[in-house]
Amino acid sequence: MKEIATERLMIRPIEVNDYEDICEYGTDEETGKYMIHWPKTSEAIRTFIKECEAAAMQEIPMWREYAIQLKSSRKVIGNVSLVISKSDLTTAEIGWISNKAYWGKGYMSEAVNRIIHNTFQTTHISKILATCTEKNIASIKVMEKSGMLCIQKEPNQKGIKNGEEVSYTKLTYCITKS
Repeated sequence: MKEIATERLMIRPIEVNDYEDICEYGTDEETGKYMIHWPKTSEAIRTFIKECEAAAMQEIPMWREYAIQLKSSRKVIGNVSLVISKSDLTTAEIGWISNKAYWGKGYMSEAVNRIIHNTFQTTHISKILATCTEKNIASIKVMEKSGMLCIQKEPNQKGIKNGEEVSYTKLTYCITKS
């Protein structure tokens, strides 16, 4: 995958040099409060980065992890995942996490919009899904600003977070290639 530029951001594959920046937000409890698989330990982030690099080397990657980097400072402020469905190769799921110091500035909407557009233009993907808990208002706004529509609301979902079962209402959003 080549780098993708927006007005304020560089979007590129995650690399080992991103470790410190990812730890800054990836180990933060508040940043990952609505997510099942975040926050992570610093050692888990090191493993995550190795897995990202290995996935990027696949001939046909089924998982892409993008670093979201400010052009002005070269700081990585978040990452976006794009996972292609194994049961339907024309469908992918997108997800994101960002450094709370950069919340409310439109960076994630800018990145997600560009990744969706680029995916539709350069791949066979024709449908992109995203999910979040109904409490994650910021992610709902990113999905809506990206042109995604809510297609499903599933109450009483169960998951394991930090070794404990949690219950939540899952929202699924979707956008299709036009």
